[in-house]
Amino acid sequence: MVGEISSGFSDCDVRRTYQVVVAATRDMGIGKDGKLPWRLPSDLKFFKELTLTTSDPWKKNAVVMGRRTWESIPPEYRPLPGRLNVVLTRSGSSDVGTGENLVSCRSFPAALQLLAKAPYCLSVETVFVIGGGQLLREALNAQGCEAIHITEIGTSIDCDTFIPAIDFSCFQPWYSSAPLVENNIPFSFVTYARVRNSATASLTINGEMKSNGSSNSDNFDIKKFDFLPKMIFERHDEYKYLRLVQEIISSGTQKDDRANTSSLSIFGCQLRFNLHKSFPLLTTKIMIQHTGTLSG
Repeated sequence: MVGEISSGFSDCDVRRTYQVVVAATRDMGIGKDGKLPWRLPSDLKFFKELTLTTSDPWKKNAVVMGRRTWESIPPEYRPLPGRLNVVLTRSGSSDVGTGENLVSCRSFPAALQLLAKAPYCLSVETVFVIGGGQLLREALNAQGCEAIHITEIGTSIDCDTFIPAIDFSCFQPWYSSAPLVENNIPFSFVTYARVRNSATASLTINGEMKSNGSSNSDNFDIKKFDFLPKMIFERHDEYKYLRLVQEIISSGTQKDDRANTSSLSIFGCQLRFNLHKSFPLLTTKIMIQHTGTLSG
């Protein structure tokens, strides 16, 4: 139970970490007159898939929102189904009502403390902060934020609500989709993950606890980022490369040559890299640079 971990803090000080989900323009505008000033069906689909999907079928995710964001959801769609809806309101439950998958808290810290205790520490897999502006300004670059899933809108749209820029000294790009366009609005899905010191304990891909004794914080280790939702974690360039290597080893065709050495090969596979946010240096493979090409 999270609340019983001995960490030098009292039980009431233990808080859940969380991840932010937001769509924003170039100048970090997120809304106009309490509404989204754009219509992007793919963004709504991505939001639903991200916040609904869990690795453990017996758990659900939590979505934390302010009262105005709650009220902006059409009554027939609230609470958002399949997720624990946590609404922040100073007036208590009288403003939002009561029901299954719905709780209210008077502040963001109080919500994180609540989610760190039973039963929620056992039943909630990932906590997502979804808005509005005041909550996002408090949560976006705070220490408890593990990742930011942002729909980056590649143009300026008239907004009256803004959030701070992402602190790139704390977050690094994890995944960026190919550029998309809907209703003449260019956008892309990007995830930024908090940079963690490599000397701290980290979870491996299969959930086993490991400790990396290296003090070099620049030593990238994909295994340290499996706090990310599985659908995001598996989109990283290096993970896709490792998955292809595993496929070659498990199902590749063996071919011998005249030097009595054999190789495994598989045909019809491709790896495509989006160079918009980062350059795919695969840390599991030595890359030798030649004129105009990269090979290994």
